[in-house]
Amino acid sequence: MAWTKSRSKPFDRTATVIAADRARARGRRKKAIALYREVLAAKPDDATVHGKVAPLLAASGEREQALASFRAAASAHLAAGFTDRALAVLAQATEAYPEEEPFWEDVARLQVARGRRADAVAALSRGGARLVARKSYGAAERVLRRAGQLEPWHPETTFALARALAGGGRRADAVRLLDGLAARSTGRPRAAARRLALRLAPGARTLWHWLRG
Repeated sequence: MAWTKSRSKPFDRTATVIAADRARARGRRKKAIALYREVLAAKPDDATVHGKVAPLLAASGEREQALASFRAAASAHLAAGFTDRALAVLAQATEAYPEEEPFWEDVARLQVARGRRADAVAALSRGGARLVARKSYGAAERVLRRAGQLEPWHPETTFALARALAGGGRRADAVRLLDGLAARSTGRPRAAARRLALRLAPGARTLWHWLRG
């Protein structure tokens, strides 16, 4: 009797990714993750799939795996010369994990490398403000000081840094920082600096400065 040798069906990456995308679109997160993982098991350096699965892992609370996929996707895109794709991945990473300071540093570095210093400052300032809102004052200060290195006395960055300092119990430092901005500014930034100083550290000295405008 002749026996026919059975052969396993070859892995179809395209079909699996399509099925995973469909599951993701339908809100079937677990199934989508499982399918994306099948693809990564066959091709661990697949940047596109890492970028797709990372936000799903983050939403599922799989922090370490999500961080690893965010990093893998960004690194692979950069290695291939796709800076904008890497920035898009990093934007998602900072949205999911704003406390991960290296992501903010990577965003700033890539923006500066592309000649977009203002975008780097805006990203760092936004990240610092989010960290202040989460009461992560130490991380906020570090991110915001990096923004200050790129553009000293940027008003929004300075306001956020003052809030971080005050939140960390350093109100006198916050007021001195705002005094420095006010001394270098006119119009709305100057008035805003005085008002914030008064709000962070009410007292005769800050009130006097505020009244002087």
